[in-house]
Amino acid sequence: MKKPNFETSLKELEEIVEQLERGELSLDQTLAKYESGIKMYAQCHKILENTEKKIAILVKKTSGETSVEEYNLEKTHEENQNRPESND
Repeated sequence: MKKPNFETSLKELEEIVEQLERGELSLDQTLAKYESGIKMYAQCHKILENTEKKIAILVKKTSGETSVEEYNLEKTHEENQNRPESND
C-alpha cells in the first residue's frame, strides 16, 4: 500500500474538519471522525518533520563552488534571535 502524500493527507484532514464543523454527525460518528482527524494531523506533522530534515541550502563558497549544507532550523532560529533589531 502506497503511503499518502502530504497534500492527500491534508485534504482528508480538511474534509474531516468541515464535517465536524457542520455538526450534523451523531456522537459516535463525531468521535470516529475526530480520531481519524488526529491520525491525519499526526501523519501530516510527521511528513513535515521528515521534509524539514531533508531541506538543504545551497551555499556559494568564496571559490565560486556551490555546495549543499543541511538546513538547521534551530541554528537559523538562534541566529535570528541574536540578530540586533533595526530601527527603520
